[in-house]
Amino acid sequence: MSPFFKLLSSVWRYKVYTCLGIFFHILTALLTVISIPLVIPFFQILFGVSPSNYKAPSSIWDLENALNYGFSRLIAMTDHFVALWIICITVVVVFFLKNLCRFLISFFMVHVRNGLLRDLRKSIWLSYESMSLTKRYHHQQGYLMSLITNDLSEVDHGILKVFEMLFKTPLVILGSLIFMLFLNAQLTLIAFALILFTLIVIGGVSRVLKSASLEAQETLSSLTVVTDQYLSGTKIIRTHHADGYFKRKFNEFNERYFKISDRILRRRDLASPLAEFLGVVTIVVLLYFGTHAVFNDEMEPATFFAFIFAFYNIIDPAKSFAREYANVQKGMAALDRITLFNEDVSKDKSYFVGSKTAQFASSLKAEEISFSYDQKEDVLSDVSIEIKPGDRIGLVGTSGTGKTTLIDVILGFFINQNGRLLLDGQPISEYKEDSYRDLFGLISQRTHLFHGSIKDNIVLDKAYDDILLDEVIKQVGLDAAFVDKAVGDQNTMISGGEAQRVSLARLLYRSPKISLLDEPTAQLDSASAAEMMNVIMECTKEKTVIMISHQIPLLKDMDEIWVLNNGKIVDKGQYDSLYDRNVHFRHLVEGTSDLDMG
Repeated sequence: MSPFFKLLSSVWRYKVYTCLGIFFHILTALLTVISIPLVIPFFQILFGVSPSNYKAPSSIWDLENALNYGFSRLIAMTDHFVALWIICITVVVVFFLKNLCRFLISFFMVHVRNGLLRDLRKSIWLSYESMSLTKRYHHQQGYLMSLITNDLSEVDHGILKVFEMLFKTPLVILGSLIFMLFLNAQLTLIAFALILFTLIVIGGVSRVLKSASLEAQETLSSLTVVTDQYLSGTKIIRTHHADGYFKRKFNEFNERYFKISDRILRRRDLASPLAEFLGVVTIVVLLYFGTHAVFNDEMEPATFFAFIFAFYNIIDPAKSFAREYANVQKGMAALDRITLFNEDVSKDKSYFVGSKTAQFASSLKAEEISFSYDQKEDVLSDVSIEIKPGDRIGLVGTSGTGKTTLIDVILGFFINQNGRLLLDGQPISEYKEDSYRDLFGLISQRTHLFHGSIKDNIVLDKAYDDILLDEVIKQVGLDAAFVDKAVGDQNTMISGGEAQRVSLARLLYRSPKISLLDEPTAQLDSASAAEMMNVIMECTKEKTVIMISHQIPLLKDMDEIWVLNNGKIVDKGQYDSLYDRNVHFRHLVEGTSDLDMG
């Protein structure tokens, strides 16, 4: 099923509003068709037509005679001015009802349109939310922002506005065509052929717009990515004088988008004047053949004017659709991007498929697990570990040896290609994802705080507990008044050390069974780091802790230290025994390791 028809099927979620919208579309179409013959009596009065000129219709299919005869009888039964008043009031009432229906269409259909946009926006968010970290690393942050902003805007302006026309325009055109056929079938076939020719020409002009629009959206997405990277990495960029690099990248994508947009808009702007010209040609042709029909007494002048008015009700929405055709193509390209993104994520099967509740009653064990980011070179290779409740494990090794990756695999963010990860003897995939993740608290290498107060950053989605919050604040050495301070972009309003303390407070407030600490003291000086380590050890008594640190002396009190090298655990033991027997560990402690850095 194409993305457009999937979108069309989504309308059923708003069936009440859609049905009301369709109902008033039908009424609008009927009132539009009813308004067409109302021009006939105006011309009959204007030309002073006598009722004796018309005979009663011979059958119900003789619409022209029926209209002429009926209106002429109305004029004959009253004074011309009274008949004119009646006709004027009738026209006003019909057009008032028609435009009231148009308002009610918008009233109901705008809810459907905005609802579909909301659903698309939600589907993008849910897709990104459910995406595995492995796949997420292949999608840049700016790409998601482009989907939610630029692409949705194109769908709104390109598809959903025209989407509303799909319910009304066909009914108006069908009703007008039926009316025209009853008046003069030959003239109607000529008009239909000319309209078809116009649509074919306009379609040919705009046919390439979809592929060009898709290219434009991809380029705009890249432009968004570059802008996002520049804004988020301002300090590094300015320090390393890399402004020129990002400026060149920005100018490259900006210039490309400029050229593509030029090509698209020129074709789009050609469609409207071309449609208007072809419409005028069509009307001139109809006037020529219609005038011949009037001169040959094949058609009354008043009914010919009604025929032209009916044709206008066809050509005007057709011209509008031609004007919007370019936007439709741009909208379809954007919808294709959104659909492909959602479908790509839907193929990413969830790792957690079970329904068991995680407890961590006996152990968390890895059996010969291996992991690779690119399916070529293993970051982890045949790693086997066992963690029991209350264990305090230190994880050391040079940068790039897989320490953080091991943490991510334990959390279930990355799926190991080989081996098994077991919780209480069962594969972790047998547990509910939320239940499994509730076991853990994490402090990552890069402390990330969100816009809002410090208090909000500590509590996050947990229930407020003022007593617990005050206790945690004191434990990590923060001032009580500090929690009401606001956090700016990139943590710019607090120091690195403060941010790390807030991150620790967040973990302590959560009080998980297993604390995963990835360089929790990296942004603190030696004295503060030692003090923070004492706080961590004190606050995590009888808790399970796995800590990564390059400040290895801080790990002296750990129950066991694991030494990683080239993705493998090469040794385990307590600090003193490792220092005595393992040269790699000794080099790490002394800072003289010549192992590969990554």
